[in-house]
Amino acid sequence: MALSSSNAHIEDEFNHASRISIEDTKENSTKEYSSLSVAQKYGILAIVATAAFLSTLSANIYFPALGVIQKDLHTTPELINLTVSLYMVFQGLSPSFWAPLADQWGRRPVYLATTTVYLIANIALSLAPNYPAVLVFRMLQAFGSGPVIALGAGCISDIANPTERGIFFGIYTAGPQVSFAFGPVIGGIIAQNLGWRWIFWVLVIFAGVLLIAITFLLRETLRSLVGDGSGYANPTPSQWLKKHVKRDCPGSTTDYSRFLHCPNMLKPLIYAFQPDIGLCLIYNAIAYSIFYAMLASYSGLLETIYELDQLDTGLCYMPTGIGCILGSIVGGKILDRDFRIISKRHNYDVKILTRSSLDIDYPVYAARLRTVWINHTIFSGKKANLTSEIIPSHFDLIWFHAADQSAFSLDLGIPIHLAAVTASIAPGITYLGVQYMFLMLGMILLLSNVVLWVVKRKGPAWRKRRAENTDS
Repeated sequence: MALSSSNAHIEDEFNHASRISIEDTKENSTKEYSSLSVAQKYGILAIVATAAFLSTLSANIYFPALGVIQKDLHTTPELINLTVSLYMVFQGLSPSFWAPLADQWGRRPVYLATTTVYLIANIALSLAPNYPAVLVFRMLQAFGSGPVIALGAGCISDIANPTERGIFFGIYTAGPQVSFAFGPVIGGIIAQNLGWRWIFWVLVIFAGVLLIAITFLLRETLRSLVGDGSGYANPTPSQWLKKHVKRDCPGSTTDYSRFLHCPNMLKPLIYAFQPDIGLCLIYNAIAYSIFYAMLASYSGLLETIYELDQLDTGLCYMPTGIGCILGSIVGGKILDRDFRIISKRHNYDVKILTRSSLDIDYPVYAARLRTVWINHTIFSGKKANLTSEIIPSHFDLIWFHAADQSAFSLDLGIPIHLAAVTASIAPGITYLGVQYMFLMLGMILLLSNVVLWVVKRKGPAWRKRRAENTDS
């Protein structure tokens, strides 16, 4: 996860109706939120989920090969872990660059640009001659892949109304979680049989196929450009032909002046300084920092303690990945259920809810964060002993990703200190030992529930004050 690449989606959940797009304010309860068919919606969902899957795969396919890369490049474990940490840093920073462009230019141009950058970075990584080159191009890889997870969340908020958004997010986040199950296995197989450089050649192939799919199939969804999806902007080749050959494209526009103006690149960062959003960022960051610290430590510990090869190491990641997949799906259902329960409790008709009908008094925190503390508490009780870690992690992560699904529905990202935790995991294990290091991380996660309690208690007042300041 990274800092939000969609201002529109943050506004869905936190801001007053006066801050949403003109098209949305014209909606009423009898009008469909999106003019797209079910097939078109799920087609868009499939592409953005694949992009998010590839972004996550770039990190996870790399884990089983860390030891081999270290030996091949004649470097140290700390420096190899730095390629993981800096990947996360640039994964967190890149949305701050791409987000304003996505909000001004549209989702489609940014998807094309980021996927192209990602493709080039993987080609460079497969040919990298030394450690500094790997380090630099890993940062470039993250710069291209980092924004797509939150960018996809923005696309979902464009096409899915609040009552169905939970299940869309459940399916969407299941895509990246598949990489947790199979990415390390794929990486282990490739590293053991073809060499670690072929890991990046495989990513080149995936990125090339994705770029073709985006070019020809992913239509623009940004509501300020295409409204409910019936408008015309940033066309696919088929949409362009329909307009210029068949002369059949209602709601079309040829205004490209938006590409000539430089957007405010710091705008997405403004939200991090809002107390409710900032605390949610911290809460989510703690969970993901611990999660990635666990993943980064697996490879070295399994190879050192149990003398496993790259394939066996990759297989040990599978229970974690399966738990992530199930957690994403379960989380989507929990999210929709909580939304319905809270809406009915406050006399909202869930059958006709749209973005514009969620007024400032809607209890968004209660609806989105109703059961998160339960799941994070269960996850914080993970065993500290590595010998009993692998299979239990499957069940623990079901609960972790069910919790994360609720937080992710707010399209909040992970601050950069995630990288610091990952970088410190190896020294921490060295000085504290495996058991005490993971015990400490579990206690931190458990205590983070205090942050959630503060958000649920104080968040409505903070949200209302922000809306009043905006209106004034």
